[in-house]
Parts: sequence; C-alpha cells; structure tokens
Amino acid sequence: MDLKTTEQTNFRYITYHLLIMAICLLVLLLPGQINSRYYMILGTAVFAGIVFCSARTYLLALFALKKKNTYDKLPDELPRVSLIIPSYNEEAVLERTIPTALAMDYPPDKLELIYVYESACTDRTEQIIQAFASQDSRIKAVRRITQKGGKAAVTNYGLQFATGDIIGIFDADHSLNSDLVRLAVAQLQAPNVKCVRGWCRTINRTHNLVTRLVALERDMVERLCIYGAWRMGGFSTSTGGHAFFQRDVFDEFGTFNEDILTEDIDFSTKLHAAGYQIAVLPQMQSWEEAPTSMRSLVSQRKRWTRGWIQVWRIHATRILKMKKATLFKRIDILISLTCTVISGLFAILIPLKALSALDFRTSCFDENISFMLWLFATTTPGIIAILVWCLGREEEDPSGPEELLLIPLLIPYIIFWFCISWFCLVDEFVLRWPFAYVKTERSEEDRVSAELDTDLVTELTTEDQAVETEEVMEGLEVGLSKSLDT
Repeated sequence: MDLKTTEQTNFRYITYHLLIMAICLLVLLLPGQINSRYYMILGTAVFAGIVFCSARTYLLALFALKKKNTYDKLPDELPRVSLIIPSYNEEAVLERTIPTALAMDYPPDKLELIYVYESACTDRTEQIIQAFASQDSRIKAVRRITQKGGKAAVTNYGLQFATGDIIGIFDADHSLNSDLVRLAVAQLQAPNVKCVRGWCRTINRTHNLVTRLVALERDMVERLCIYGAWRMGGFSTSTGGHAFFQRDVFDEFGTFNEDILTEDIDFSTKLHAAGYQIAVLPQMQSWEEAPTSMRSLVSQRKRWTRGWIQVWRIHATRILKMKKATLFKRIDILISLTCTVISGLFAILIPLKALSALDFRTSCFDENISFMLWLFATTTPGIIAILVWCLGREEEDPSGPEELLLIPLLIPYIIFWFCISWFCLVDEFVLRWPFAYVKTERSEEDRVSAELDTDLVTELTTEDQAVETEEVMEGLEVGLSKSLDT
C-alpha cells in the first residue's frame, strides 16, 4: 500500500463515478416507471434503514449514560509500558505533543516512547525527534526505511523495539493527559480485557467551522456511541490513534494487517471473535487535531470508510461463526460493519425525496406515521448533540454553548457522509480503484491553530511535571535549533 500526503483525484476518476451513479440511479429507479409501487418498496426500505440506525443510536446513548465503569486498582508491581508513535511529516505537531508524553505520571524507568519516523519524511520530523531523544533516555528514535507505506506497517516495525508488557499506540498529533497511562494500566487488570481505549478530544475545535463540526461529531461518536457499545456488551473498537494493548495479544494474533486502511478495526474484530473485551474509558483522554479544510476532511473520511468496508469484506461471512463471542456481540458486530457499507446506499434518498415532491408515493406508511418517523430520525443527531453537551457540563468540557448552534448543520453533514460512503462503495466493489494511505495534511495553518491552544496543553500536566517538562524544553532549545539549522 502506497503512502501519500494528498489524494490524487483526476478527471477520469470523477467521470467514472458520475457515470456509475447515473447508471445505478437508472437501474434503481427505472422499474418504478413500470410499477409505481416499486418506489414505495424502495423508499420504505431506505427509510427503515435510517430509522433503525437512529433507534440504535438512542440505545447506545442510553447505555452511555449509565455510571462510568472503571477498574481503578493498579498492580503492586507496575508493568513496563511502551508507547509507539508513528511519525511521518509531523514537524507541525511534534513540539507540542512530545512534551505531554514526557510529562506522563508514570515511573520513568517503566515507560518508553518509541517514535518511528519514515526515511521518506520531507520535513524536519527526524531532527525534532532526535533532538528530544538526546535529552531524555525514555525516547527511542527509530528510523524506518520506507518500503511499504501506511500506519500499520510503521506500527508493526515499532513493535520490534518495544520492551513493555503493555503497548500503547498513538498518532503523532495527540497531546496526552498525564494520567492516561495509569488509567490504562488499571483497566487492563480487569478480567478478559485485552485492550482499552479512551476519548479522543479535539484540540483545535475553535479554529474554524470545519473543526467545530468535526469536534462535535467526534464527541458524539466517542462519548456516546463507542462508550455505549462497550457498556452494552457490543462492538467497542480500538483506534489506531489512541489505544493500549496487552503485549500477549500480538503473540496470539500477530501484528496489524498492512493491506487494509483500518487495521485497528480489523484487529478489534479479531479480539472480539476470540472472546476478549475492548474497554472504553471516557476519562482516559488525549487531544488530536481535526482536519482544518474540507479537502483534508474528505481524504480522511474516505480512508476511514473504505477501511471499514474492507473489514466487512474480510469478516462478514465469519462473524456469526465467532463461537467465543456472545450471540448479541456477533449480531452487533455485523450490524456495525454493515451499516457503514449500506450507508452509501442511503444517498438514494435524495432522488427519492425529489420523486416524493413530484407526487410519487415513496413510502408504505400513511402520512402521519411517515411524518412521525421522519421527525424521529431527523431530530436524532440534534438530541444526541445536546446530550453530549450536557455531559460535557458535568465533566468540565472546554466546549461552550455555541456548539449547539451547529445542530442545524448535522443533517447536511450526515448526507455528506452518505456521499462519501457511496464513493467508497464504488471504489471498492465496482471500479476496484487502487487505494493508498492518505495521511491527514498538517499545514502551517494547523501549526498556528495548535499554538493557540497551548493553554490547554499546559493543563494536561501537573505542576511538578510542568516544571520538569519546562526544564527539558530549555535544554532542548540550543540542541534543537542547531539540529534544525543543519
């Protein structure tokens, strides 16, 4: 799999998609010209899928509102922890994120930070990592000769250098709360828990409208949906940007799949299939950068969505045969993966609504029931957003009431998601379009945005740790400036 910093979308690619979309619309809608009842059946099927997804979202939210389930007993002998941080062209974020990792509230002799950077880096990533490593022995600077790109390949390479009993994996743009490792170590002592992940927050949420919308969406998914799945006994997932694993899972399952785009979801499915649990702790937090432009957001979401579709292709026929997982969990895994796949088909809702405006009947329900169901489905995102905001008030969330002004944009944003899913379906099943790992861009604009949030980064450390980190940073000033000038 190739590694790219920007997505190459040419005229031929767009033309193919437009032609296929036109053909699919003809195939799907033409039978209605023969028998108008067809539109009723098709519209009802799409409608039922959307209502089902809305109902499932409410169910997850209900479980997420239950009292937090934490296992807070640390072992007498703290295990050694290795954090692996793949880094490719991360100059814009490393000087913000490395100090938060160094300020971790965990014994220094029990913690190692493995920064794996690519030889193909075109910025100053290598110099920055080497400068920090020269000042703190906990940092291992590992240079990988780029052959096969993608986050999974880099992470797997880093595993060779990890000596910890617990392996943490983070994206390079994550600033870490100082209690992160302790919370993870405690939760991993719980029976049958082989992985734990927390809540990925957005550090640049106030930068522009795109980052605000992404931050709200991420909070809805992370705080309610993923946490709710864990509390419900369903398909909780790890993420490549923020997760801790017991070391022995890599002996049992091997390393991450390097041939798909979402190796984390694939690995999560394997863990659940073996009967293990992936715990989710909202109080275990790190802070990532959201894409600041629509172009970057589209590239990121296409990577995620096509990756989920690839996981569905691999595991769909095996899920119900996962005898070590409960029947409920197997069904929930199948539903979670399938919803991502079929969400692209929900884009057909747009021409169906146009037909409805032309007095074609597109639902088997009478007008009153249809209205109530549409009201139920279309208000779901707004109600979930309000729930997340209310929870944030209790948990000292940095977001303000202005977040609620974004609620009217959630439905257009979901339709945007449907369109992304459509493109990914066509790429995977029709065009068989070659895929590459398109890294989220970090621009100078992102660097400025991160600098505006330095107060938040400072709050991630205790007072004593902040003093220690400041001393490290002072020692780096001379060495780093010399390295960057060479």
